[in-house]
Amino acid sequence: MDITINVAGAEMEGRLHLPEGSGAHPAVLVCPGLTRDIAGLGFIRDALLGAGFAVLAIRYRGMNLLDDDEDVAAALDHLAAHESVDARRIAMAGHSRGSMVGLRTAAQDARVKAVAAIHPVTDFLGYVRATRAYAPVRFDALVARFGGADPDVDPAPYERYAAINYADRIKAPTLLIAGTADMHSPVHHSVLMHDALVKHGNAETRLEIIEGSGHFFEVYYGGDCREATAKLVVEWISSHV
Repeated sequence: MDITINVAGAEMEGRLHLPEGSGAHPAVLVCPGLTRDIAGLGFIRDALLGAGFAVLAIRYRGMNLLDDDEDVAAALDHLAAHESVDARRIAMAGHSRGSMVGLRTAAQDARVKAVAAIHPVTDFLGYVRATRAYAPVRFDALVARFGGADPDVDPAPYERYAAINYADRIKAPTLLIAGTADMHSPVHHSVLMHDALVKHGNAETRLEIIEGSGHFFEVYYGGDCREATAKLVVEWISSHV
Protein backbone atom coordinates (compact mmCIF):
# COMPACT_ATOMS: atom_id res chain seq x y z
CA MET A 1 0.00 0.00 0.00
CA ASP A 2 1.45 3.36 -1.07
CA ILE A 3 1.28 6.02 1.61
CA THR A 4 2.45 9.59 2.20
CA ILE A 5 3.95 10.80 5.47
CA ASN A 6 4.02 14.46 6.44
CA VAL A 7 7.50 15.67 7.37
CA ALA A 8 7.80 19.34 8.32
CA GLY A 9 5.01 20.31 5.96
CA ALA A 10 6.31 18.24 3.02
CA GLU A 11 5.18 14.83 1.82
CA MET A 12 7.42 11.76 1.90
CA GLU A 13 6.49 8.67 -0.07
CA GLY A 14 6.37 5.30 1.59
CA ARG A 15 5.13 1.78 0.99
CA LEU A 16 3.54 -0.16 3.84
CA HIS A 17 3.11 -3.92 3.73
CA LEU A 18 1.24 -5.88 6.39
CA PRO A 19 1.59 -9.64 6.92
CA GLU A 20 -1.39 -11.93 6.95
CA GLY A 21 -3.35 -12.23 10.15
CA SER A 22 -5.03 -9.85 12.54
CA GLY A 23 -3.62 -8.14 15.58
CA ALA A 24 -0.56 -5.96 16.16
CA HIS A 25 2.55 -7.15 14.33
CA PRO A 26 6.22 -6.44 14.98
CA ALA A 27 7.48 -4.02 12.36
CA VAL A 28 10.59 -3.05 10.45
CA LEU A 29 11.35 0.33 8.90
CA VAL A 30 13.39 -0.27 5.73
CA CYS A 31 15.60 2.60 4.54
CA PRO A 32 17.08 2.52 1.02
CA GLY A 33 20.38 3.75 -0.32
CA LEU A 34 21.43 6.96 -1.99
CA THR A 35 19.06 6.76 -4.96
CA ARG A 36 16.02 6.25 -2.66
CA ASP A 37 15.11 3.06 -4.51
CA ILE A 38 12.47 1.24 -2.47
CA ALA A 39 12.04 -1.58 -5.01
CA GLY A 40 15.75 -2.44 -4.85
CA LEU A 41 15.31 -3.77 -1.32
CA GLY A 42 12.19 -5.74 -2.18
CA PHE A 43 13.97 -9.01 -1.43
CA ILE A 44 14.49 -7.91 2.18
CA ARG A 45 10.89 -6.68 2.43
CA ASP A 46 9.55 -10.00 1.17
CA ALA A 47 11.69 -12.01 3.58
CA LEU A 48 10.56 -9.88 6.52
CA LEU A 49 6.91 -10.15 5.49
CA GLY A 50 7.26 -13.90 5.26
CA ALA A 51 8.59 -13.90 8.81
CA GLY A 52 5.51 -12.07 10.08
CA PHE A 53 6.76 -8.48 10.18
CA ALA A 54 4.93 -5.39 8.99
CA VAL A 55 7.31 -3.49 6.70
CA LEU A 56 7.41 0.22 5.93
CA ALA A 57 9.86 1.28 3.23
CA ILE A 58 10.43 5.00 2.75
CA ARG A 59 11.66 7.21 -0.06
CA TYR A 60 13.46 10.15 1.53
CA ARG A 61 12.17 13.56 0.55
CA GLY A 62 15.30 14.36 -1.44
CA MET A 63 19.08 14.24 -1.67
CA ASN A 64 19.84 16.39 1.38
CA LEU A 65 21.36 13.64 3.47
CA LEU A 66 21.19 15.70 6.64
CA ASP A 67 17.39 15.55 6.47
CA ASP A 68 17.33 11.75 6.71
CA ASP A 69 17.05 11.69 10.49
CA GLU A 70 13.91 13.83 10.37
CA ASP A 71 12.41 11.62 7.64
CA VAL A 72 13.03 8.48 9.64
CA ALA A 73 11.64 9.95 12.86
CA ALA A 74 8.39 10.75 11.02
CA ALA A 75 8.29 7.23 9.59
CA LEU A 76 8.72 5.73 13.06
CA ASP A 77 5.88 7.93 14.32
CA HIS A 78 3.69 6.58 11.51
CA LEU A 79 4.56 2.97 12.30
CA ALA A 80 4.15 3.33 16.05
CA ALA A 81 0.69 4.85 15.63
CA HIS A 82 -0.58 2.21 13.19
CA GLU A 83 -3.29 -0.07 14.57
CA SER A 84 -1.68 -3.16 13.02
CA VAL A 85 1.77 -2.51 14.50
CA ASP A 86 3.09 -3.39 17.95
CA ALA A 87 4.89 -0.15 18.85
CA ARG A 88 7.00 -2.02 21.40
CA ARG A 89 8.56 -4.18 18.67
CA ILE A 90 10.02 -1.99 15.94
CA ALA A 91 13.36 -2.52 14.21
CA MET A 92 15.24 -0.85 11.36
CA ALA A 93 17.05 -2.26 8.35
CA GLY A 94 18.92 -0.09 5.88
CA HIS A 95 21.34 -0.26 3.00
CA SER A 96 24.21 2.21 2.46
CA ARG A 97 22.67 5.64 3.12
CA GLY A 98 19.85 3.83 4.88
CA SER A 99 22.22 1.91 7.12
CA MET A 100 23.85 5.14 8.24
CA VAL A 101 20.56 6.77 9.25
CA GLY A 102 19.54 3.51 10.89
CA LEU A 103 22.60 3.56 13.12
CA ARG A 104 22.19 7.23 13.99
CA THR A 105 18.51 6.73 14.79
CA ALA A 106 19.22 3.71 16.98
CA ALA A 107 21.44 6.01 19.06
CA GLN A 108 18.70 8.60 19.50
CA ASP A 109 15.34 6.83 19.48
CA ALA A 110 14.55 4.14 22.05
CA ARG A 111 11.73 2.83 19.87
CA VAL A 112 14.34 1.10 17.69
CA LYS A 113 14.78 -2.30 19.34
CA ALA A 114 17.26 -3.70 16.78
CA VAL A 115 19.06 -2.49 13.68
CA ALA A 116 20.54 -4.19 10.63
CA ALA A 117 23.06 -1.98 8.82
CA ILE A 118 23.99 -3.26 5.37
CA HIS A 119 27.12 -1.83 3.71
CA PRO A 120 27.45 1.33 5.81
CA VAL A 121 30.06 4.07 5.52
CA THR A 122 30.58 4.80 9.19
CA ASP A 123 33.62 7.13 9.26
CA PHE A 124 32.01 9.53 6.82
CA LEU A 125 34.49 12.35 7.34
CA GLY A 126 37.42 10.05 6.62
CA TYR A 127 35.58 8.64 3.61
CA VAL A 128 34.95 12.04 2.04
CA ARG A 129 38.50 13.20 2.70
CA ALA A 130 39.88 10.08 1.04
CA THR A 131 37.84 10.56 -2.14
CA ARG A 132 39.57 13.91 -2.79
CA ALA A 133 42.68 12.06 -3.93
CA TYR A 134 41.39 8.90 -5.59
CA ALA A 135 37.90 9.86 -6.83
CA PRO A 136 37.73 13.65 -7.32
CA VAL A 137 34.42 13.55 -9.19
CA ARG A 138 32.82 11.67 -6.31
CA PHE A 139 34.47 14.05 -3.86
CA ASP A 140 32.91 17.04 -5.61
CA ALA A 141 29.48 15.37 -5.63
CA LEU A 142 29.64 14.53 -1.93
CA VAL A 143 30.81 17.99 -0.94
CA ALA A 144 28.02 19.56 -3.01
CA ARG A 145 25.45 17.59 -1.00
CA PHE A 146 26.88 19.12 2.16
CA GLY A 147 26.60 22.72 1.04
CA GLY A 148 30.11 22.91 -0.37
CA ALA A 149 31.79 22.56 3.02
CA ASP A 150 35.45 21.58 2.63
CA PRO A 151 35.89 18.58 4.97
CA ASP A 152 39.36 19.76 5.97
CA VAL A 153 38.15 23.25 6.85
CA ASP A 154 34.61 22.60 8.09
CA PRO A 155 34.29 18.95 9.18
CA ALA A 156 31.18 19.49 11.34
CA PRO A 157 28.49 18.46 8.79
CA TYR A 158 30.37 15.26 7.95
CA GLU A 159 30.96 14.44 11.60
CA ARG A 160 27.25 14.87 12.32
CA TYR A 161 26.46 12.39 9.55
CA ALA A 162 29.09 9.82 10.61
CA ALA A 163 27.55 6.84 12.39
CA ILE A 164 30.84 6.07 14.17
CA ASN A 165 30.32 9.19 16.29
CA TYR A 166 27.08 7.74 17.68
CA ALA A 167 28.53 4.38 18.75
CA ASP A 168 28.61 5.25 22.44
CA ARG A 169 24.82 5.79 22.42
CA ILE A 170 23.72 2.72 20.45
CA LYS A 171 22.36 0.18 22.91
CA ALA A 172 20.05 -1.72 20.52
CA PRO A 173 21.28 -5.05 19.13
CA THR A 174 23.18 -4.19 15.95
CA LEU A 175 23.99 -6.33 12.93
CA LEU A 176 26.57 -5.03 10.44
CA ILE A 177 26.84 -6.63 7.00
CA ALA A 178 29.79 -5.88 4.74
CA GLY A 179 31.23 -7.26 1.52
CA THR A 180 34.88 -7.81 0.69
CA ALA A 181 34.38 -6.51 -2.86
CA ASP A 182 32.39 -3.40 -1.87
CA MET A 183 34.12 -0.41 -3.46
CA HIS A 184 31.48 2.09 -2.29
CA SER A 185 31.42 1.18 1.39
CA PRO A 186 34.72 -0.56 2.13
CA VAL A 187 34.56 -3.36 4.66
CA HIS A 188 36.77 -1.56 7.17
CA HIS A 189 33.91 0.88 7.90
CA SER A 190 31.85 -1.99 9.31
CA VAL A 191 34.86 -3.29 11.23
CA LEU A 192 35.41 0.16 12.75
CA MET A 193 31.75 0.39 13.75
CA HIS A 194 31.70 -3.08 15.26
CA ASP A 195 34.81 -2.40 17.30
CA ALA A 196 33.42 0.95 18.50
CA LEU A 197 30.13 -0.63 19.58
CA VAL A 198 31.92 -3.35 21.51
CA LYS A 199 34.27 -0.79 23.09
CA HIS A 200 31.26 1.17 24.35
CA GLY A 201 29.60 -1.87 25.87
CA ASN A 202 27.15 -3.06 23.22
CA ALA A 203 27.53 -6.80 23.65
CA GLU A 204 24.69 -7.53 21.21
CA THR A 205 26.56 -6.58 18.06
CA ARG A 206 27.58 -8.84 15.21
CA LEU A 207 29.67 -8.33 12.09
CA GLU A 208 28.99 -10.49 9.03
CA ILE A 209 31.41 -10.20 6.11
CA ILE A 210 30.25 -11.76 2.85
CA GLU A 211 33.14 -12.88 0.70
CA GLY A 212 33.09 -11.36 -2.77
CA SER A 213 30.00 -9.23 -2.20
CA GLY A 214 29.85 -5.83 -3.87
CA HIS A 215 27.80 -2.85 -2.80
CA PHE A 216 24.73 -3.86 -4.78
CA PHE A 217 24.71 -7.49 -3.61
CA GLU A 218 26.60 -8.77 -6.64
CA VAL A 219 29.16 -11.49 -5.99
CA TYR A 220 32.16 -11.63 -8.30
CA TYR A 221 31.15 -12.83 -11.78
CA GLY A 222 27.41 -13.14 -12.12
CA GLY A 223 26.25 -14.30 -8.72
CA ASP A 224 24.50 -12.38 -5.97
CA CYS A 225 24.01 -12.56 -2.20
CA ARG A 226 20.48 -11.23 -1.85
CA GLU A 227 19.14 -14.42 -0.31
CA ALA A 228 22.04 -14.69 2.13
CA THR A 229 21.71 -11.02 3.10
CA ALA A 230 17.95 -11.25 3.66
CA LYS A 231 18.43 -14.39 5.77
CA LEU A 232 20.92 -12.62 8.03
CA VAL A 233 18.61 -9.62 8.45
CA VAL A 234 15.53 -11.71 9.24
CA GLU A 235 17.36 -13.97 11.68
CA TRP A 236 18.88 -11.01 13.54
CA ILE A 237 15.69 -9.00 13.83
CA SER A 238 13.56 -12.02 14.66
CA SER A 239 15.86 -12.92 17.53
CA HIS A 240 15.79 -9.44 19.06
CA VAL A 241 12.35 -7.96 18.37
